[in-house]
Amino acid sequence: MVVLGFIPLTCFKWILFACFVYSSLGLTTQNQVCDPSDLLALENFAKSFSNGSIFTSWARDSICCQWVGVVCGDQSNVSVPSKVVMLKLARKGLKGLIPRSIAGLDQLKSLDLSFNHLEGALPVELSKLKQLEVLDLSHNNLSGPVAGVLSGLKMIRSLNVSGNSFNGDLSELGEFPNLAVFNLSNNSFTGSLNSKIWRASNGIQILDFSMNRFGGKLEGLENCSSSLKELHLDSNSLAGVLPDALYSLSSLQQLTLSENHFYGLLKDNLSKLTSLKFLIISGNQLSGRIPDVFGNLTNLEILDASSNSFSGQLPSSLALCSKLHVLDLRNNSLTGQIDLNFTGLPSLCTLELASNHFSGLLPNSLSDCRELKVLSLAKNNLTGQIPESFTKLTSLFFFSLSNNSFVDLPRTLSVLQQCKNLTIVILTKNFIGEKIPENVSGFESLMVLALGNCGLKGHIPLWLLSCKKLQVLDLSWNHLDGSIPPWIGQMENLFYLDFSNNSLTGEIPRKLAELKSLISNNCGSSNVTASIGIPLYVKRNQSANGLQYHQASSFPPSIYLSNNRINGTIPPEIGRLKQLHGLDLSRNNISGPIPRFHFRDGELGRQFYSFPASSFEGNPGLCGGVDSPCGSKDSKLKPGIPSGSNSKIGRGTIIGITFSIGIGIAILLAVALLKLSKRDEEDQIDDLDEELSRPRRLSEGRGSSRLVLFQNSDCKDLTCADLLKSTNNFNQANIIGCGGFGLVYKANLPNGTKAAIKRLSGDCGQMEREFQAEVEALSRAQHKNLVSLQGYCRHGSDRLLIYSYMENGSLDYWLHDFGVVLLELLTGRRPVEVCKGKNCRDLVSWVFQMKSEKRESEIIDPSIWDKDREKQLLDMLEIACKCLDRDPKQRPLIEEVVSSLRGIATEPAQQ
Repeated sequence: MVVLGFIPLTCFKWILFACFVYSSLGLTTQNQVCDPSDLLALENFAKSFSNGSIFTSWARDSICCQWVGVVCGDQSNVSVPSKVVMLKLARKGLKGLIPRSIAGLDQLKSLDLSFNHLEGALPVELSKLKQLEVLDLSHNNLSGPVAGVLSGLKMIRSLNVSGNSFNGDLSELGEFPNLAVFNLSNNSFTGSLNSKIWRASNGIQILDFSMNRFGGKLEGLENCSSSLKELHLDSNSLAGVLPDALYSLSSLQQLTLSENHFYGLLKDNLSKLTSLKFLIISGNQLSGRIPDVFGNLTNLEILDASSNSFSGQLPSSLALCSKLHVLDLRNNSLTGQIDLNFTGLPSLCTLELASNHFSGLLPNSLSDCRELKVLSLAKNNLTGQIPESFTKLTSLFFFSLSNNSFVDLPRTLSVLQQCKNLTIVILTKNFIGEKIPENVSGFESLMVLALGNCGLKGHIPLWLLSCKKLQVLDLSWNHLDGSIPPWIGQMENLFYLDFSNNSLTGEIPRKLAELKSLISNNCGSSNVTASIGIPLYVKRNQSANGLQYHQASSFPPSIYLSNNRINGTIPPEIGRLKQLHGLDLSRNNISGPIPRFHFRDGELGRQFYSFPASSFEGNPGLCGGVDSPCGSKDSKLKPGIPSGSNSKIGRGTIIGITFSIGIGIAILLAVALLKLSKRDEEDQIDDLDEELSRPRRLSEGRGSSRLVLFQNSDCKDLTCADLLKSTNNFNQANIIGCGGFGLVYKANLPNGTKAAIKRLSGDCGQMEREFQAEVEALSRAQHKNLVSLQGYCRHGSDRLLIYSYMENGSLDYWLHDFGVVLLELLTGRRPVEVCKGKNCRDLVSWVFQMKSEKRESEIIDPSIWDKDREKQLLDMLEIACKCLDRDPKQRPLIEEVVSSLRGIATEPAQQ
């Protein structure tokens, strides 16, 4: 169970509980003789597995009590054979079914087979273990129903089957009078919660049903009032009002109900939960005011009530929760001023109040939260200035005030520059009509700055050059004038630049082609939002929906200069920016030809024709597009109206425009009829040429097409035209990821299935090498637990890769350069072992967590571990992790991976 990426049910708690249970078992292993029937059961158990290095150490003699993972009960008379009471085989690489021979261990009290690769259904013989008190089968791939098998375990005290694929309902599951811990999380159980499971126990402490498909109401908590400490029901389909019995759980420390369908009020009886530390009720339909009873909840550390329908004012008693770390109330309808006395919240790290209806000024007391790292107040009705006291927020990392009515931008920047750890500043839609200040310092850590849609006046300020770490800069939708300064090209980390919709003049500086992060594969070196879980949104025009990015390095490397008054020609040096994914120069006064490519120092640069026609339209003097090559009768791209134009349209102009439109319509009709008569029935592109302003279609003048689909493809009759239509001609709204060699688009295929289409980019040679490498290798790397390559398409100069669509994230995160495959080989685990719904724990996350704890050797599958080959194994692990760098742009090329692996193969074994 994952709590908003914060604190899960810790292994430490399980260890403490296990120690408590094990201490009561009376265990010893010294000089004990194993019971013959237990010896036979263990031997048969071992024979059932074809792998598992542990079994090689199990000797075939009667001293099985000394075998690894085997513990026998206390027996004072050493001449009497001892019975096996514990079997501890977690993380042993076991694969296959749970053997039926396990039932032969009739005195077994504890069985731990967690974190293996077991599959199939539970054997019915498991129910014969009548003495079993602890059962841990978590994090395997077991499936099927469990009720019939588990019902027989009447002595059970701790049951954990989380992270499997069990299904069915729990209606047949009986009572467990000794039950203390019951964890069924991260499975596919359905039906209602069966309160009989815990009702007979007077000592139930932990109930975890999260990440399943349970429905119905929450009932049957009456008998848990004095013992229950943790109740986790998040990510299900439970509904109804919160029952009164919930408020009587006086020992409750963690309550997580997020992502369900609960509705109604949060009652004042909440004050009875005096032991509560985590209260997470986000993503429901709860309404009314938040009860002002937090004076009784002084142990509270996390309060997340986001994405509900709460109204009214902020409860003032929250100021009494001195241990509060996280306060997240975003996406509600809260009103009034933010008049909380934050002086009483010295431990507050995250304050999320965005998307409400708060008004008034910011409180000065907020500056007393010296541990505050995340402050998001976007989309409210806040006014006034940023308090001078905010200079004390030295830990502040993320700061967003967008879509409010704040004033005095110079003062704001003067205050924020004192916050030395500030990395992300989002100030969009504030400071309307003010002048952008020219004298600002500080911001040494700044990576993202958004000042768009503010109507700011002035020039692009020189002080931005001192922001050495700046990666993303958005100054769009303002009234900035003057030219684009050449020093922009000196900003080494900048890879996303949006100056669109201003009044900039002059030529595009050739120095812009010196942006290092757009030349080489090193942009976005830090995943600045990964640790806080706050997405960033990009909205490129007034009508489009915002695109969501979970980290700054996922932004598509782009230069947007559209809707200005830029003149001159397009510098061919821009072709050096091989990492550039988005370029928009439309609706300016640019003239001359569109450069085909730039060749310098023997290096072939980016082809301009790989950008859509919409990137250049609206420049009356520009020629060289696919539809309007220079020298033709219609050599100019479609004209547009530059922003800020004050020209008047006379009567003669109107007549000329009308006449031109009439001729244009006639030509379009003729062309359309001609195309209809010649159109290939297998390559139809319906409804894609309804608007002249749409981006260039891949079908226009691009030469031959070739589409190859593999046998595993979900859509056998797919055409190139279908690919275009399924992505809305690669519309930016369908972008789901940004890899090192191209953008990844979500595609809705004609048969109703989804796919991920990777459109490769880069210089010709590099793109072709990447394309050939991925097609050749991934077409042979088919695996049931690995996202598969379903086909590929060569369409003119475009290269498209068709992958299976993954609901849980971008393609580049889950699969690159075979990093996941390498990890699967090294660990013996599935790539997505315990991943369901919105809360996902995958192999990649687990490996990086183990590395951070310096436990690399434990990552390797015991069945392949060899001390003499330790260096080679760890080197291979390091290569896999580089392939899965959280910044896709830092991942090595496939050629580099192959070279590194060959180097490992030639290393001598350690002696």
